[in-house]
Amino acid sequence: MSAKFFLRPALVLAALAAGALAPGYEVIRSGQTLVKWATGSIPMQVKLGTSSTLSDGSNYSSSAVAAMTSWNQVILNSQFAGTTATAGNGGEDNGINELFFSSTVYGEAYGTNVIAVTLSNRGALQTDGTYRRTESDILFNSAKTWDSYRGSTRSALDIRRVALHELGHVLGLDHPDEWGQSVSAIMNSHISSIDALQRDDIDGATYIYGDPSVSIGVPNDLFGNATAITIPASNTVTVTGSSVGAHKESGEPNHVSSEAGGASVWWKWTATANGSLEVTTAGTNFDTLLGAYTGSAVGSLTQLASNDDVVSPSEDSSQTRPRTSRVVFNVASGTTYYLAVDGWQGEWGSVQLNATFSASQVNAAPVITTHPQSQSVTVGGNVVFSVVATGLPNPTYQWNKNGSPILGQQSATLSLSNVQTGDAATYTVTVVNSLGSVTSNGATLTVNAPVTPPSSGGGGGGAPSDWFLAALALAGVLRAWQKRRRA
Repeated sequence: MSAKFFLRPALVLAALAAGALAPGYEVIRSGQTLVKWATGSIPMQVKLGTSSTLSDGSNYSSSAVAAMTSWNQVILNSQFAGTTATAGNGGEDNGINELFFSSTVYGEAYGTNVIAVTLSNRGALQTDGTYRRTESDILFNSAKTWDSYRGSTRSALDIRRVALHELGHVLGLDHPDEWGQSVSAIMNSHISSIDALQRDDIDGATYIYGDPSVSIGVPNDLFGNATAITIPASNTVTVTGSSVGAHKESGEPNHVSSEAGGASVWWKWTATANGSLEVTTAGTNFDTLLGAYTGSAVGSLTQLASNDDVVSPSEDSSQTRPRTSRVVFNVASGTTYYLAVDGWQGEWGSVQLNATFSASQVNAAPVITTHPQSQSVTVGGNVVFSVVATGLPNPTYQWNKNGSPILGQQSATLSLSNVQTGDAATYTVTVVNSLGSVTSNGATLTVNAPVTPPSSGGGGGGAPSDWFLAALALAGVLRAWQKRRRA
């Protein structure tokens, strides 16, 4: 069990200072990547012994199993499966998750006042952008005096509350107080009179593994099953849902260009008037990605706006900055807009979507909603390319032929008449306003030569055509056959 890959969060014997409460659970990551168990069971061998009867009537092993049950009641996608084994030491890096008393941490001394240590591996990187933990051991300092009880701390340590804390590390939770948070939590780094899971502990665990109180099943997982919402004029609508168990379907775009996501859910809304729409994920319990689109198929959408964090790292580099998302974009009456909420690095959880429609439009950089399409035309024919774009202030247009501007072509359409072979090219249009510019996809113009009809004899003296000669030859054969019959 190499220390290079293992985290060693420790619970320290000390009083927890009181302070103002604020949301603050912290999760363990490898770099910026979440580390969690795969969906299913987390087998744990409890080797703490069963011979001692403790103050609450339990023994060391049954008290630890009770702590696992407490966690299992608040998380969805993974569950502890505790089995009682013969008391004794565990094995380092042996592929078994074990809880046991030990006088050292695999040969290393416990730190001053450290009463328990969790050692957990990082596991393998998964396609959803998270690491899959595969082994965790919890070592209880055998030099301490242990008991099991509820309420205020005593001279003997309560093994159940310590097990609750260390099992939180196994799940992937860190010490919130060591990240500048002041919260009521079993996961704080110092033991206290808190003897049960607190709201902050539960929020952190459901952030990683999902909330069992949310209905299982994701009805709006697919773009084609987007949930329709209605937004009254100049009003805000809040809808809730869950992305637990959602996935990224084939052809689905990244909702933020630099982030793959992996657990998206969809809503749709049809504008009843021109205006603007503001959408946030405030109230969602995980780090979101948010995208807004037009289009009719998941593989051919036009993105109107996207956002990772409402407060960017450049604005606030602290660990406590908000990780929800916000977009604002202009809308046109009668157009249907799609909203996708995904999780950073494939995270999932309970989703809250807040949408506000305003009858006034907002300044926005241009966005092309319909690109010019490739066409084919015969020499001498006519062709029209067109583009549809949004943006405020209203944008201007510049058409380009093979990347070079076409003089005088500065509207939303490009009309070419009496097309010649020299007009064959790739055409694009650049849309510009004071807030930005965007260039369309290329549209290829193919110019075909005119079709020449076959020549025919006639008018005196022209050579007979092939089909006419064939007919004469056939007539001669028939006449010869008829003569033979008469003979």
